Amino acid sequence: MAERVHLTGDPERPTRIMEDPIEIANPILGFFLGYWRDNRQGNALPQYARFVPREIKKHLPWVVVTDALPEYEDFRYRVVGTHVTRYFLGDGTGKTIRQAFAGEDASVAESLVWLHRRACVERIPIRLTGPATVLKNIYFPSYDSIYLPYATGGETAGKIVNVFTFDYREIAETRETPLATAVL
Repeated sequence: MAERVHLTGDPERPTRIMEDPIEIANPILGFFLGYWRDNRQGNALPQYARFVPREIKKHLPWVVVTDALPEYEDFRYRVVGTHVTRYFLGDGTGKTIRQAFAGEDASVAESLVWLHRRACVERIPIRLTGPATVLKNIYFPSYDSIYLPYATGGETAGKIVNVFTFDYREIAETRETPLATAVL
């Protein structure tokens, strides 16, 4: 599949979805895309058993791992890195995407489920970048992330390793308390 880009949301400040990115300049995302490709070993998907936290230790705060539920109807957060919990002001570990974003605009949860499902069904990495925003009077910096499908047996995707990056300094500079209001 060739790299494809979709823009969504506010045309002045769109969210960008890139399917099967060829190359990524962001050093953390570029590292993970290369790691995913290297671990495929000629297969369409790498096996999740080849994802070794010790090998990516310095990047763990940026990592989110989700388990696919049957038919990709939803995904359950297994691991949520500390930088990601700081960004979202909460920890969704153990919750499904829909549970974690309950009470928010339902389209957010549905968009995230769609994104996870798309990566699993197409068996491709998907990069998502979005602009900074303010939600409920809380500033959220722009972000750059990648969704990497992993097989849990055979060639069927059963997990997503999502690497979610942003300018961590912006959080420290714009928020008075790190967990003032839970969003997740």
